[in-house]
Amino acid sequence: MTRLARFALPVLLLGLARCGGWLPPFETVPLPAPTDDTSGAMRVGVCYNFLTTTADAVRGLAAASCGPTAKPQPVERDVSLNYCPLLTPTRATFTCAAPDNQQ
Repeated sequence: MTRLARFALPVLLLGLARCGGWLPPFETVPLPAPTDDTSGAMRVGVCYNFLTTTADAVRGLAAASCGPTAKPQPVERDVSLNYCPLLTPTRATFTCAAPDNQQ
């Protein structure tokens, strides 16, 4: 396989995945809350591929997981294969803030 083919094949597959929506974001286990966090707010984790998923899609999934009365607030982002698969390795963690707790 030539160098060009080795480079072009992953780029082509990634382009197809982006156009076809093959790698949609999905809910997963969120990062645990720090020990000093006493808010008790619900936490939501979302796995996604940063090359094929928009920030709006990730926020939309987090909002749907939080429910209609809470707004997702981004807390942290990490890359881990423990809770997210190889093709969607980035995990965003959100807290679900009640309307009276929003700033």
